[in-house]
Amino acid sequence: MERRAVMVGKKWFGILWGIVLIFVLSFPSESFAAVSVSKDIKNTASYFKSSALNSDFAVAALAKENLLTANEIKQYRGVLTDRVNAKKVTGTELVKTIIALKAIGEDPENFQKQNLIKRVYDTAAESSVTGYAYDLIALNTDDYEIPSDAPNTPAKIAAKLVDAELPDGGWSWSSSAKNSDVDSTGMVLTALGTYQDKHDKDVNTAIRDGIKYLKAAEKENASFDNYGINSCTTAQAIIGLVSVGVDPTTGDFVKKGTNPISALSTYKDSKNGGYKWQTTSESSDSFSTEQVFQALVAYDLFLKGDTLYNFRNISRSDAGSTGATDSDAEDKDPGKSPGHSPAAAPPRVVEKHTKEVVTKTNTITNTKDHTITHNNTTTKTNTVEKPAAAKKQTPAKTKTASNAKKEDKPATAAAQAPPAEDVQQEPKKVVITKTTGVSPVHGWVGSLSAGAGVILLIIRKKFLGV
Repeated sequence: MERRAVMVGKKWFGILWGIVLIFVLSFPSESFAAVSVSKDIKNTASYFKSSALNSDFAVAALAKENLLTANEIKQYRGVLTDRVNAKKVTGTELVKTIIALKAIGEDPENFQKQNLIKRVYDTAAESSVTGYAYDLIALNTDDYEIPSDAPNTPAKIAAKLVDAELPDGGWSWSSSAKNSDVDSTGMVLTALGTYQDKHDKDVNTAIRDGIKYLKAAEKENASFDNYGINSCTTAQAIIGLVSVGVDPTTGDFVKKGTNPISALSTYKDSKNGGYKWQTTSESSDSFSTEQVFQALVAYDLFLKGDTLYNFRNISRSDAGSTGATDSDAEDKDPGKSPGHSPAAAPPRVVEKHTKEVVTKTNTITNTKDHTITHNNTTTKTNTVEKPAAAKKQTPAKTKTASNAKKEDKPATAAAQAPPAEDVQQEPKKVVITKTTGVSPVHGWVGSLSAGAGVILLIIRKKFLGV
């Protein structure tokens, strides 16, 4: 009897170890692909907050992570107020101002009695491809009232960007360039990502081409190169990918056990919490740190189903999101200060086309003064009534980020757009599905199912002999 008990005990011990082994080995490695960036985000936020905030993009990213205090919001509102009152804001500065205003809960259609959105859609022509990308980002930060006959509607801009795609599947800052660059491609993907839900087949095809370009451009260390492998270019690629629903920590973007998100840590400056332009750079700089911070936030939001420049649910709030006290919450009445928009605007009819037909006869001609000609025909087929609320957004950038040495890098911007999903086409509807890897949930469910089946087979063989 005792011997039999020992035999049974050994049998169960063997079965238990078999279960453990099956349980461990059955989980797909990509189920654990998601990288936590929360700690890096908080540490980098401290880098910016150690001195006065002076970056629109940093403020926008901090706002998305609820890391702005009431006093910081109030102070930056003052910065934007002074800027708008001092001059007519144009170009990339205009887009950055719109993004920052949305981040702190202001209305760019009515700030200091000025309609900054109108300045964007009234712009007849931009001087670069990325200039159009910035415009599209700004116009999609919310459901604005944009006349269908305006010279710079989202549909017309999207058509221009599609036409500017180069044979290699990417984009360049200059419309006369023959080869694409990663920075510009990341920025254009960010912009097109805000428009991909408009059922535009050409846009969706261009997005897929851009993703393929970035896959081919990624280096073996999972970083990206533009005038040298650097953090800024890697950050722009990340922002562009998550903006069109691609997870850069899975699938083909994993190189030798690492991925673009993990690669960002190799540029970290341990002395001050900032990021270097290149791993060989002597120290961090604010430009590179701003780019990396946006990428970290964009990826964190991607995992949560949100996007970097989606401010649709943000309303006017002087109370701040973190660290605010009652004494900080001053000036809560929007009527007390000119140009401050109310927390929630009344419902209004917003002219949004469920489909805009744009003839693809746009040409972007680069001359000495970057003259751009276009011939667009837009047909409005439907209007939708929406409340005045939310807005999508994305950063902007004047020229290609990290286009030379660190000190010569142009002011690049971050990306933004819809959640993690890859676009597929149908005649009347865009179906969005994840195709970049196995999600943690699916991996766990599939693994548990497989493991349970094997366990049942083992038990059946051991005890039933079949």
